[in-house]
Amino acid sequence: MKKSMLTLAAVLAAGTACALGRVELNGLWDFRFERNRSLEDEAGTSAFEANEKMTVPGCWDAMSHWYNQRGTGLYRTRFALDAAVADAFLVVDGCGLRSKYWIDGREIGFSKLPWSKFEFATGPLGAGEHELVAAVDSVVDNAKVKLFWNFYDFYPHGGFHHGVWLETQRDPVELRRVVVRTRDYATGRVELEAQFAGAGAPADFTADVAFDGAAAKPVAFRNRRAVLDVPSFRPWTPETPNLHTVTVRQAGSTASARFGVRQVGTADGRITLNGKPVYLKGVNRHESHYEFGVTTPVQLMYEDIRNLKDLGGNFIRGSHYAQCGQFLDLCDELGVLVWEESLGWGNRKQQLADPEFRALQEEETRLMVRNSINHPCVIVSAFLNEPDSELPECRSLVERLIDVIRAEDTGHLVTFACHRTNKCISHGKTDIIAYNTYPCWYSDEMETGSSEEMRANIRGRHEAIVKYFREKYRDNRPIIVSETGVKADYGVRDPRGRAQYTEDFQAEYEKIMLEEMFAMKDIAGVAIWQFTDCKTYTRTKGMRNRSYGVNTGGLYDLYRRPKLVVDAVREQFKKPVK
Repeated sequence: MKKSMLTLAAVLAAGTACALGRVELNGLWDFRFERNRSLEDEAGTSAFEANEKMTVPGCWDAMSHWYNQRGTGLYRTRFALDAAVADAFLVVDGCGLRSKYWIDGREIGFSKLPWSKFEFATGPLGAGEHELVAAVDSVVDNAKVKLFWNFYDFYPHGGFHHGVWLETQRDPVELRRVVVRTRDYATGRVELEAQFAGAGAPADFTADVAFDGAAAKPVAFRNRRAVLDVPSFRPWTPETPNLHTVTVRQAGSTASARFGVRQVGTADGRITLNGKPVYLKGVNRHESHYEFGVTTPVQLMYEDIRNLKDLGGNFIRGSHYAQCGQFLDLCDELGVLVWEESLGWGNRKQQLADPEFRALQEEETRLMVRNSINHPCVIVSAFLNEPDSELPECRSLVERLIDVIRAEDTGHLVTFACHRTNKCISHGKTDIIAYNTYPCWYSDEMETGSSEEMRANIRGRHEAIVKYFREKYRDNRPIIVSETGVKADYGVRDPRGRAQYTEDFQAEYEKIMLEEMFAMKDIAGVAIWQFTDCKTYTRTKGMRNRSYGVNTGGLYDLYRRPKLVVDAVREQFKKPVK
């Protein structure tokens, strides 16, 4: 059989955004699926006999061959280099759940970080053909998989989410990346940080810097940083998503970055963007589709953003894991504010006190903010959705993760979504107080079922939560509703009775909820649960409240068909909030 290989020369001829050569590895790989076998069962060897093919990226358990099947997928591909390289980085843009990698039979890395974008150094690679083998494990074994437990309310697909590539390094001190931090949105002042591929690069040097394709000028970097004013800058906002580029050339190597000039803050109980208050009108969004799993095509990402903008929304909470670079690129270009959070869901004391869980939380959160720091769309970095935040174990981990994020100097606001809304002790050091609540849905508050009773219960629940946080913390931080809403099965109508799970009930509920939220002066933003229906656990005791294994809280269904609620949300989102 003829081998399919990509060469470094072909990739370099096409041009890249950095000095490192990039070898794309996406495509059809040799494959073997071992059902119900974990990574440890396959860890002793990188050699295997393939009996299938599988796409990269792609989720094997979204395909008819292995639908809903858990186990370990074994992958193999080959690539060729025209010349030897000093080192290379194998980059994986998300996979599930754990994975191990070999190049030419030599193990180079083991990842325990589902959904995260990560990389491993390969060491020197000679000219000619090379073999890459990967083992990807989707078995939810909580003794081994610390970051995804079997009660999480979304489906952990197996496979590679958004692509795999190799970045080759010709010299140990090549410039690899430029990080851009806005220091003054009013003057367009930014700080550039040069990051190098290997150790031994100079701390102080002079480099040629060019903005937006203009002529380069020599700039002195001290401790690998330089502060400059962007010529003819234009600020980035959702209404005017202006983007700039910068190219830095140093000692024969070049790196470029795209960025936006914008600063995020808080004032008088509101979130501010470039010094002006902004009210967040948005949704929670899973990277999910019934046919593609986590590997959603760019067209679908674009459609989601177009639908949000059509509603009058400006905000997406990326629930509940790091977002892929392609999606953030689109949010940068189209003007959408993003809350990004590292993987977590409803974590209990057993996990919150587990040293390995805590260490992995730090690792994945640090990696998340480093990967997305140049995206102006990201304004919130978060973690740990709905942990047991009344526990001291949670408070200590929250405060540690806040320190991890702030140490990266992102300029992002920091928070987490709390659901212990009458006993939370963990919001003391966040920039925003965020909470999830579902009045009249996950409770038995409704007796008559009337619209008036529903309105009173919604308003009463939110007022009580706000009162708790204001009295506990005695400050005027912004408070946002990070999740709220109800479910509806697509196509199920009941215009007379508006019974629960019908589109009619969902539309009425969301209209009332948004009217009440927009009228509360202490609320600075709302994210509806959720944007589209998404797959969750199937055929388990958790099937309660999950029609056909799907969380049906979406404004759109699994195939992006709009429910009645879309018109109700559009009507409210289009209204100004005082």
